[in-house]
Amino acid sequence: MENTYLTKKDVIKLNKDTYIVTFENIKFELGQFIMIETKNLVRKPFILGTWNNHPAISVQIKGKGTEYIVKTQNNIKAHFPLGKKFIPPSGKGMVIISPTCITLANLITKEYNCDVLVGSKTPLEYKIPFEFATGDVEFANKVEKLKKYDWYLISGSKAMENFVLSKIESNNIYVSLEEYMGCGIGACKSCAVFTKNGVKHICTDGPIFRRDEL
Repeated sequence: MENTYLTKKDVIKLNKDTYIVTFENIKFELGQFIMIETKNLVRKPFILGTWNNHPAISVQIKGKGTEYIVKTQNNIKAHFPLGKKFIPPSGKGMVIISPTCITLANLITKEYNCDVLVGSKTPLEYKIPFEFATGDVEFANKVEKLKKYDWYLISGSKAMENFVLSKIESNNIYVSLEEYMGCGIGACKSCAVFTKNGVKHICTDGPIFRRDEL
């Protein structure tokens, strides 16, 4: 694990409040995440991915910390990579995500055979190479019309995850969990989740889990 300062290369506005932030080259595996320090030294986790051939994260501005990460011109301190590598099953997959996970989806499409559906609450302000839906109604219609896939990865809000899970059936469903975490290395235990196999920690056992484990 590295604990160092990163240089931002580009910031791209994706929709009303979500941005893609790209960095200089760093090493990580698909499914891993990064913890970034904010101005007040509070660390925030972001799933890693790629955009325009650079390492990247998607940041939704929810407060001063995320606003700082998007707008600062300074190098930002981070530790990475964290979490476990994600290896999907064989066959064709479907990745259903919110804009906050679009860089993860982009990386998966580079390495595995899959389609992507992005559900955004507000209109996109940037052209993306994936199918997308704006608003709950359009998103629901597209989810209900999905064809059968060999595996699914879902990452977004709890409401979005629950809706998608109610509409698809498969033995190979994965979800990327988002919970508060303080350290990212399993020390603070704040991201513990109860699973069928006992207590797991999102930071060290995830962040991507099989749905039937939870």
